Formats: sequence, C-alpha cells, structure tokens
Amino acid sequence: MLRTTIRLTRVFLVLVSLTGCGSDPAAPGTDPFPDSGQVIKVLVLNSTGQTLAGFAVGESISADGAAIDLGAGFDGVTVDASRTRAVSTVSSFGGSRLLFADLASGAVQATAFPAPEGIDANPSRPTFDSTGTTVFVAGRGSNAIYAASPGDAEASRIATAVGAFVERVIPIDDALFALDANLDDDGGTFAPLGPGRIFVIEAGAIAGTIDLPAAAQNPIDMVRIGSRLVVLLGGTFDPITFSPNGDGGIVTVDVQTRAASGFVALGGNGVAIEAGADGLAYVTSTTDFISLDAQVVDPALPAGGLRELSVRDQFGARVDCWALTGLADGRRLCVTFRFASPGRLLLLANEGDAIAELPSGFGSTDVQLQ
Repeated sequence: MLRTTIRLTRVFLVLVSLTGCGSDPAAPGTDPFPDSGQVIKVLVLNSTGQTLAGFAVGESISADGAAIDLGAGFDGVTVDASRTRAVSTVSSFGGSRLLFADLASGAVQATAFPAPEGIDANPSRPTFDSTGTTVFVAGRGSNAIYAASPGDAEASRIATAVGAFVERVIPIDDALFALDANLDDDGGTFAPLGPGRIFVIEAGAIAGTIDLPAAAQNPIDMVRIGSRLVVLLGGTFDPITFSPNGDGGIVTVDVQTRAASGFVALGGNGVAIEAGADGLAYVTSTTDFISLDAQVVDPALPAGGLRELSVRDQFGARVDCWALTGLADGRRLCVTFRFASPGRLLLLANEGDAIAELPSGFGSTDVQLQ
C-alpha cells in the first residue's frame, strides 16, 4: 500500500475538516429555464456518494436525469468528459481501474491495467484527447503512461520509466505532456524529491523535460488554456500533522517554447484547478483545511493574472468552493463539499454572487462541462 496515492489521504483530511461547512442550500426555482437559449450540460463527481450527477444550466440550474452509480469500490476525486462519456479512476486501494460511464444509458464499464503492475498502477487524473475517443492516464505507482478507449478490457502501456509520481497527462498534437510531482513514493515518505517537472513524450519516449521553478513543490494537477499549461502546486505539509505550510502556487508553461514562468504564490496550499470555457483557469486553495479560497487565473497576463474571487450564496453568505469553473458567457459554477448532507452546485454571476443553486450530491469534488 506504500505506492497508493498520498493525494487521497490529503483529500480525505480536507474533506473531514470541511464536514458541515456552509449554510443549507436555497430551494430551487420552479422555472429553471425562463426564456433561456443554449442549455449547458454539466457533470458533478460525488466522491463519497460514489455517483456522477448531471445538471443542465440555462438561466438557472436543473437536474439532468438520474445520477450514475459508480459502484461501491469507487474512490476517485476527478472526472473528465466527452460529449457522450465520462471517465474517472479507482486507486490502488480499490484495485486500480479506469471507469467509463455512458452518459446516455448510465452504463459503467471498467478498464484494467496490464501486468505486472495491474492493481498497483494507482492511476492519476485521466484526460480525453480532442476527439473524445482515447483517454491518457499515468500510473503513479508504475511510473508508466497508458492509453485506453471505452470498451477496452485493458489499457495499453505506451511509455515506461516516466517520472516519480505523475499526476496528469495532457495530449497536445502528437505529444503528451506529463506532470510529475516528483515525490518519494518508493521510500514511503511522499516527500518532494525536488521541484516538479513536465516530461514531453513523443512516440513512447521522453523527448524533453520542462523544469519548473525551485519553489514549485508538489504539483498536483494542470490544465490547458489555449497555448499554455497552468500547473497547480499543492505545496508542502508538516510530515507529522499534515498541516499545510501555505506554500502552494501556480506556474504557467508555454506549449510552443516549452518554457515555464516564475512561481506565483497562492497564499495557501493548492486544492483543485479547472479549465473554464471562458479561457481562464480556476483554482482553490486552503491555509487551514477549514476554509477554501477561490482564485481566477488568466495565463495570458503577467504573473498569471491571479485574482481572488469572492463567492457568496443568494443570502450573501460566504461559500467555500471545493472546485469551480467558468462558462463561456462569463458566469461561473462552484461545487462545495458536504459530508453528512449533499454539497451545493451554485451558478454564479461574473463577480461571484450566486444566481441559483441545487444540491450537488454527497462529497462533490469535481465539476466538468460536457
């Protein structure tokens, strides 16, 4: 079990600390789409509830069909989606699997990892390619990169000996950009071995390495915004208490030049990052595992254009978003974590004030636009 992800332990600590945070959600409106034009499909991953819930966003929010049951062994915290399918993972704790969900039928199909790593592969966050037909994912425990498509019984190993603890693989053109947290999972300490890095993989081999700044400790995820990658640094923790040291940040990488920008501090430890349909990245961070702060990143601006986003519900109360993203029209979506009752999915105006909300499900940890 030493090679299972410490990320799940850290997520669990945050989730337990946030139990009961936030006020009760407001009652949904009776007319969800008055005079609305385009309706946007949204998915919320409910990790503790082990479901994938669909929503439709127009002028307001409406539930979109029955939630998809991901099974009793599910422990994933992230999801990616195409127009027809969603994909998430089960860690080494549950036997290392990819789970493909058919969004029309609700059917869920598991894809295993090849021997010899098999159940010890410990998959990271999966990513669909631009066609929505192939998923790329790293094995944190196997230091390998895999590809799989819906219906595959077993993923294909396409690269080996990649990094120390790869958290995300993003396909761009004919290359794969693999974000390595560079953690000591072999020694069981999960302490940073040095700054994070990004390996560029072409034709199954490492074709180059993008070194991140010295302060870029423990990168936990990255997203693509146009011609740039935005990397979220989780930061470091006290090795005994797991208290956050508040040294998380962001780094942007130019895909064409393969050059990394300087480190931009978040003022806390990074928790989650999402790519918005508005060309911005959305980050959440914490200083105490009790509250969560939201920030907006514009990678086209100096220092990432980082600015705070104040999220308030319809009663004016502060909302701690676990994850949030942006719509093309400038509105935003936020999901909160609740342990003993459903979390909240909030539709926000541009400046962060809630327009509408619905219960999102138990243990909401990711929100994705279809």
